[in-house]
Amino acid sequence: MKKTSTRIKVNLHTHTGRCKHASGTLDEYCQAAVEAGISILGFSDHCPFPDKEYPDSRMDFDELPEYVRDIESARIKYPGMTILSGLELDYRPILGKQFYLEEYMDRYHFDYLIAGAHHLPAANGRPAQYVKAENPMSLKTLHAFVHESVRIMESGLIDSLTHPDLTAVCLPRWTPDVRAAYLDIIDVAADLHIPLEINAYGPRKKWINTPEGRRAQYPWIHFWELVAEHGGIEVVAGSDAHRPEDVWGNLDDMYDFAARLGLEIRNYELAQKIIRRKNGEK
Repeated sequence: MKKTSTRIKVNLHTHTGRCKHASGTLDEYCQAAVEAGISILGFSDHCPFPDKEYPDSRMDFDELPEYVRDIESARIKYPGMTILSGLELDYRPILGKQFYLEEYMDRYHFDYLIAGAHHLPAANGRPAQYVKAENPMSLKTLHAFVHESVRIMESGLIDSLTHPDLTAVCLPRWTPDVRAAYLDIIDVAADLHIPLEINAYGPRKKWINTPEGRRAQYPWIHFWELVAEHGGIEVVAGSDAHRPEDVWGNLDDMYDFAARLGLEIRNYELAQKIIRRKNGEK
């Protein structure tokens, strides 16, 4: 029987110990990927900044050359697996789109960029605000995070939006106002043809108790039901691996989660798009 695209194991959301909140070397992730039968593996450590913004969750800026060299070495060591170089962005408007193009794409020629809204950028002397499970989120703050997700997508920099429902960890209930806020992300993703990622890291984290019952921090079933209801949304799944053993981890569960909602995971198709671009093909 011919192998279909959904059966080819592809993970484009992989971190390494360079991110400081993850563990393991790039080579250890490659070894684990080979054992898991992964055909296409993308590395997406958090992008570093020259001014050391968000220092606890990313490599130092001067580590970028070594990160790139490690990926190039892995391609030689593991010729049976396609290895792609990427970064997970935090978009900082103060830097502008050109910074990301020049520093990451023009200088280091990364194969792809993904992004998620982890922070509200610092403004007016206030520190950046981070999504934390212990911090209940007001509707105003949710709209601010939605705005950042939209701004990231509209930048034209990214190939997929990671964990678009990350803020679910701070939201105890699904309400009409929450639905309306999240719909802004879904509408823009549809208009710009940017895949939304069902993220497998959420269920590996500590589950939360809410008035609606105990659940994973994300993916939030209500959000993805809305995606399915909307239609026309491209969907991918990412392990968001922070340990070598999670490089495939519970991704099969995310495929099942998507299938129950009538959503098709298109990791392979996205990877092929990235590879064609890398090779200068249309």
